[in-house]
Amino acid sequence: MNAVSAGKRFKALLASGQCLVTPGCHDALSARLAQDAGFEALAISGFGVEAALLGKPDIGLLTLSELVDQARRIAGAVDLPVTCDGETGFGGVHNIARLVREMEAAGIAGIQIEDQANPKRCPALEGRSLVSCEEQLVRIRAALAARRDPDFLVIARSDADTVSFADLIERSNRYLAAGADMAMPICFLVDGRPIGDLDADGQMDVFARLAAAIDGPVKAVMIPQGYTARDMGEIGYSVVGLTGGPIEAAASAMHAAYASLRETGSEQAYRDANPPLVPAPGGIMRILGIEEHLAFERGFGTDKDS
Repeated sequence: MNAVSAGKRFKALLASGQCLVTPGCHDALSARLAQDAGFEALAISGFGVEAALLGKPDIGLLTLSELVDQARRIAGAVDLPVTCDGETGFGGVHNIARLVREMEAAGIAGIQIEDQANPKRCPALEGRSLVSCEEQLVRIRAALAARRDPDFLVIARSDADTVSFADLIERSNRYLAAGADMAMPICFLVDGRPIGDLDADGQMDVFARLAAAIDGPVKAVMIPQGYTARDMGEIGYSVVGLTGGPIEAAASAMHAAYASLRETGSEQAYRDANPPLVPAPGGIMRILGIEEHLAFERGFGTDKDS
């Protein structure tokens, strides 16, 4: 077990001053794949876990225990610091305290807690509503008071883009002033207008104004087309959590494979059209550490080939 806490390792990555990209993972396999690709830290997506574990949309159906159990599996499968979506904290101050302590025990580096009212919903859906700023401040203070590891990150997410751009900035700053380690402003709307209505340069201008107006570290959740994480770092972002792309890629590939199998009665047509980058079973087992497991076996004289 790594003697340095996950939170401390995550903060060490932030100290480099470069914008840290944390791709989304939703299970142990996706986490291992991201680690194999060379990432330094990961982010567990509530949307991803709700989809993969429950087969349900992101409308607040996931429970605290389900999320912690999945987080424990993910953190235990990789050697990287992992942050996790903490949703709205799953209740009152005691629920939030329990969430923080169980996530610490699971080996998670930190959680984000949002200011949506329950039942929360994905920002891509209409109908998001907020608790008062004061209630979210209570959530943040409860999380801070509950942590045993001072390096465990409490990231304050705000969905106040549903109100106004100014409210999003104000809330983010108030959450940071209350002690949150980082702000995570959701910016799907800009004063009532979908940010997707703007071209990429216009979106970058919005993100730059947002980061400049927030007094502390800021986490983004998207990068406009044609720009990179380096560009986001140059306009003031410490972290970019890109959680939708990996599960979108997995769902798209699996759907196409199933459709091809159903249509042709064979897996070959899909493989011919999409040569596997990680072939089953050997390639997948390599990423999952088969050589280390076999070496462990050999230490006990249980090598099947001996």
